[in-house]
Formats: sequence, C-alpha cells, structure tokens
Amino acid sequence: MRCCMKRTVIISAYKHPERLEENLARLEGFEIILAVDEPDDELLRIIERYDLKATISHKRRGKWKALNDAVELAEGEYLLFLDSDTLLVNPGNPESFDGLEIKKEIDLNSRLSRLVNIDYFNMYLVSLIAARLGICLGFNGAAFWIRKEILKKLGGFRKRINEDTDLGIRFGISGYRFGVDGFALTDSPQNIREWLSQRERWALGGAEVLMENFREIIRKPIMWVPAIIILFPSILPLILGISIPDGVMFKLLFFIMPSFGVISGKMSVLVLYLLYGYHVLRNIILILLTFSVWAVLMIVLSKITGFRIDFRYLPVYYFIYSPLWMSIAIIALAKQVLYRIVKRKITLSGWKV
Repeated sequence: MRCCMKRTVIISAYKHPERLEENLARLEGFEIILAVDEPDDELLRIIERYDLKATISHKRRGKWKALNDAVELAEGEYLLFLDSDTLLVNPGNPESFDGLEIKKEIDLNSRLSRLVNIDYFNMYLVSLIAARLGICLGFNGAAFWIRKEILKKLGGFRKRINEDTDLGIRFGISGYRFGVDGFALTDSPQNIREWLSQRERWALGGAEVLMENFREIIRKPIMWVPAIIILFPSILPLILGISIPDGVMFKLLFFIMPSFGVISGKMSVLVLYLLYGYHVLRNIILILLTFSVWAVLMIVLSKITGFRIDFRYLPVYYFIYSPLWMSIAIIALAKQVLYRIVKRKITLSGWKV
C-alpha cells in the first residue's frame, strides 16, 4: 500500500455528491481530497461520515481555483484529478509519465449518450496518437494524472474557461512525458440543451487556449492537423471538395455559357444544368466516400482499442452531430477573436471562471 500513498486523488464536486461514494469504495489506500463548491446537505454529510480532507467554499470559486486550493493540501507525488460524475474503474499507472490521460467512456443510457460516446472515442484516439508522437494536446478534466512537481512548475491551474485544456497545452509545449492508461466511466449531458451549453463552453475555452498559444501550436502541424480531422470528421468532404480541382474548362464554362444564352438559350441552359448536376453528384460521392472510409476506420479502431461504440449511430454522428459541433467551434473562435479586438470579457451562464 506504500506506493498508493504516493498518490493523491482530488475529486471536484459542485453542489451534489453524484458518484462520490462509489469512488470512495474504489480508492482505498489513496490520499483523497475533495474540492467542493456550494455543497448540499448530502455532500456535507458524506464528507463528515468518511472524515474526508476537503477544501469547501459555500460560494462558487470556479473549478480552477477549487482545484488549486485542493493541491495545496495534497501530499502525494502523483495527483489524480477526478470529477464527481466520473466513476474510476482503473486508475492506471502514472509513474512512467509526467502526465497521464485516462481512457473515458460514456454510460450508454440514451441516444444522446451514444453520440457523445463517439466524441469521447475521438478524443481517446487523439490522446493515443499524441502519446505516440511524444506530445500532448490537452487533458480531459474528468480524469487525468499529473506529477505534483510538474503541476507546480507550470504554475498550477490558471483562470481559464477550460482549465484542463490550458494545462495540457502548456504541459505539451514544455515537452513533458505524456501517456494514456487506466479507464473511467463518465456521464453525458442529459438533453440537447445541456449538450449545447457544454459544447459552447468547451469551444470558447478551446478557442481561448488556441489564441493564447497560437504561435507555438501553428509551428507544429503534426499536433493539430490530425486532431482537427479526428475530432471533426465531417470536415473531410469540405477539404476534399476545395482541394480537388474541377479543371479550368469547367470553371470557364460557368462564366462563358451564359453569354451564349442570347445565341442558343436552350443549349446554354442544358450545359449549365449538366454542370450543376455534375457538381451535386460529385459532392454526394465525396461525402458518401469519406463517410464510408471513416466509418470503417472507426469500427476497426474501436475493435483494436476495445472502446465500445454503437455503430448504428455513426451516420447520425457524421452527418448531423459532427457538423453541428464543428459549427459551434467555428462560431466560438470567431467570438473569441471579436471579443479580444473590442477588449471584452466572455461570460458563460452557469459557469464560473
């Protein structure tokens, strides 16, 4: 049990205990610290019943501040950060790395959860590729390890919308050793409204981190190009549609044929109609082809990695979910740029920074 005492688990909880007691039953031998904001009576009773070490605020501090306060109480060499709605199944072994991302799956209890789980599979793939390349593209704050010494060197969590992404990017830029191990189950938003709120926060926080670290990120396309394609697969037909040339003659005909309408209206209309049909058919073929290749890869990679996804939801994810998520991310980036120009601070409903 001596090795476990080198490890501290910091569980963040907001108002409700959620899966706290389930996690406590699995964390025997670990130092456990709670970072709690606005606790309800049930959460306070659990803290008292188990005599837990905790930093408690009856006003919302913001997750970054709550976590930093908890770190000051930690005695372990390795720190595991865990959200209270995430059930730790296997903590993994952090001792070979400076930081460790824990594989996370979603509890499949609704149609939305099955779509969100595909998102988490994409994030898992990005983490695996990053680890192979010896880089880090961010931590998922629901469950990850980091050496306390490294966290201190990086200045702890900063006052950011996505404090975990910000920490992970700084971790990666600094060249620390990153790995993937362990397993956890976490919850998805319960409805589309909660999902939109969560994704807006993620997108705005991601855009904030991107802008702050743009020079370092843009110099390493091996970091961000695969991540964008994996996280937003519906971007593939768009990229191919732009990059595959139609040929100069096709483009010229679009401009020249209308001028022949005075001489031969029927012929010009027929040619333009055929050209339009060609473009529609070409785009449909591109979309179906890229979806087919992507879906096969997802099925194969899920089998190889042992990540359970519901294959029936791949078309919905590709044609509806992914374009919507990508649109949210693009709008968030534009909003961050605009607010920086006018020197305004972005505020989020239901989230404290």
